[in-house]
Amino acid sequence: MALFSTLTLETLLPIFWETIAAMLSLWCVWLAAKNNVMNWPVAMVASVIYAYVFYQNRFYSETYLQILFFAFQTYGWWFWSELNPHKSEKTIQHMPSLFRIIIPIVFLAVYIIWLNVYLYFYPDAQQPFIDAFLTVLSITALWMQARRWVENWYLWILADLFYVPMFFIGNQYITSALYAVFVVLATKGLMMWRKEMTLQK
Repeated sequence: MALFSTLTLETLLPIFWETIAAMLSLWCVWLAAKNNVMNWPVAMVASVIYAYVFYQNRFYSETYLQILFFAFQTYGWWFWSELNPHKSEKTIQHMPSLFRIIIPIVFLAVYIIWLNVYLYFYPDAQQPFIDAFLTVLSITALWMQARRWVENWYLWILADLFYVPMFFIGNQYITSALYAVFVVLATKGLMMWRKEMTLQK
């Protein structure tokens, strides 16, 4: 009886929304791995729901990440769609050599700036150092994914490996399990994109 007495609408609603967001996120990653343009609108809905879930659980950086995700996902949807006049030219490719130098430098600078801002405005945030780091890493990976650079999957694999313990410690067990699956899907996505690159040649 004590167990059921704790299952109120207030406790069940966050779990419900986290489950819905996790299912949509799983679907959109699978679609992305298949290089399917519909991964973007599905991801946009998941981002809106997860913004609410993360805010409630004091993962504030992840909340802002979902807002940025939504903007990037809108861009990615256009970039992959028929509305893009250069769509036929946007094949999967390796990241240009210049960006291999630029991206790490920009990443470090953005992380330091964001971490300091984050700590100032959200002193009660959960795990702020790793949360801020993964936020910047995820934005970088998403931008690279929108550009269809195959290296985006390496960043997603790294991010997912760190997200699993972060969310587990933060009592978001459904999301922690989701990111464990994401490690497998991101690895599969990498293999699928590399195979498609070979077929493009």
